[in-house]
Amino acid sequence: MRTPRYFSIAIFTILVIFSNTSFSQKINESLLLKNWEKVDIKRPDGSKIFDESLLNVNFDLNFMSKDSVRVNFGGRAQDFHFMVKDSVLSFNDMKFKIEVLEDISLVLLLQNEYEPSQSYKFIYIPKKLNDLTFTPRSYVSKNGEIVYDYVPNRLEPYFMSKKMMAMEYIFENFQFPDFRKGGFVVRFVVTEKGDVKGVRIVASSNDKFNNKLIMAVKKTQGKWKPAEYLGEKVSVNMEYDFNLDFTNAEVSSGDSLEFSKMNYEYATEFFQRGAYMQAEKYYSKALKYNVLNIDAYYQRAATYILLRKKDEACQDYQQLIFLEQKKAKTLHDKYCN
Repeated sequence: MRTPRYFSIAIFTILVIFSNTSFSQKINESLLLKNWEKVDIKRPDGSKIFDESLLNVNFDLNFMSKDSVRVNFGGRAQDFHFMVKDSVLSFNDMKFKIEVLEDISLVLLLQNEYEPSQSYKFIYIPKKLNDLTFTPRSYVSKNGEIVYDYVPNRLEPYFMSKKMMAMEYIFENFQFPDFRKGGFVVRFVVTEKGDVKGVRIVASSNDKFNNKLIMAVKKTQGKWKPAEYLGEKVSVNMEYDFNLDFTNAEVSSGDSLEFSKMNYEYATEFFQRGAYMQAEKYYSKALKYNVLNIDAYYQRAATYILLRKKDEACQDYQQLIFLEQKKAKTLHDKYCN
């Protein structure tokens, strides 16, 4: 399945505290007003990052006016008001130091003084310029329209949502019975106008559920912003593969990370409602798909504590300690000694 790569949403909730260091650079805010595509992410000192979940995710910024920015993140998009003051770009409670702002270059520093490991430097170039570096595959539809193949983080329409990626939204509306196993592949086109067309099932383990999946995809109508290529809005052919424990075959890394995130969010909803047995089930599913889902370990351990399963909670805290998570040692000392 070709879906946006998982990237911890924690980056959106970091409390960023800046020093009073001033910049000699004079910011020309008019240079911001373009569609910027992230091409790299590094540590604040310029060190290379090896975490693929960080490197592969998009975090693109489309400054549409002097106070409005569209943030394209992990396959979904959201619009915010922004402001620039003293070389600091602010939106959605996030603050970035503008280190470089030129016609073809933007460098932003997201710095967390309390958790230096969660500080990042984002490097951008104009999307239109970056589009020149690759040639996506395309075909001509029956009505003569050019349709491009979806390229994660490079050529994709964006799902306008605060909470869900498109795949999560479709899965939720699909309402496939949890006790069943199944496999489905669905394709559809998001047009240059943002419409959803040509929804079709190309693989199915149970045809009687096909219409439900088609209807779930059609419910995304009105929630898409079209993809852009070389500065023009274009139609893109999308494909989602819902492998619901249908086979024992290994899922791809992209699939597993996506399913891990999806199950983590389901678990958290149950946790918040006090349905701890269901929460435990879905946190375990999240870890099945991604054994490095740190948040899932923490939350499952908390769930075990509430379910009075001390030994299981302590095992999760031990695993977190093994994964060099400092907070886990404190929690292990509190509940396990």
